[in-house]
Amino acid sequence: MAQKGKDRQQAVKGDLPRPSPGRAAMNLHMKYLVISGRDEMKISRSLDGRLEDLSPTGLIFQTNAMRVDDLHLSYDESPILRNKLTMEIDLPNGRKVTAIGEVSWNERSFVAKDHIYHIGVVFREMSAEDRQVLKDFLLATKRTVKAIEMDV
Repeated sequence: MAQKGKDRQQAVKGDLPRPSPGRAAMNLHMKYLVISGRDEMKISRSLDGRLEDLSPTGLIFQTNAMRVDDLHLSYDESPILRNKLTMEIDLPNGRKVTAIGEVSWNERSFVAKDHIYHIGVVFREMSAEDRQVLKDFLLATKRTVKAIEMDV
């Protein structure tokens, strides 16, 4: 049974690219809050995070807690009932991108003394304008060649 859960975790992790070991963080700031998958009126306070990676389909960020105001970043009472994250990403050009996503995977870092978690998020909702801002940013910084091919 434990092996089955591990296989599922690996499959879910495959949804987003993993950061390369030893790679410096993007160091972009973001704010996020958690919305309950069971009761959308149950919303956490806003917290800060640091982006490690950003793509047209999602992001990877660091945080120091998997729970915010009694809401788990990934799920409520059951891993089947997914919570949502509302995120506001500060881009270096002074623009902000807002998106709603779901946690695809998480991993605790054992390198740092403090509890640090790496969180992979898949975008589920984003306005057309924010998608274009994100695409322009990714193209300008040459972070990904695939951004040209994808209709973000």
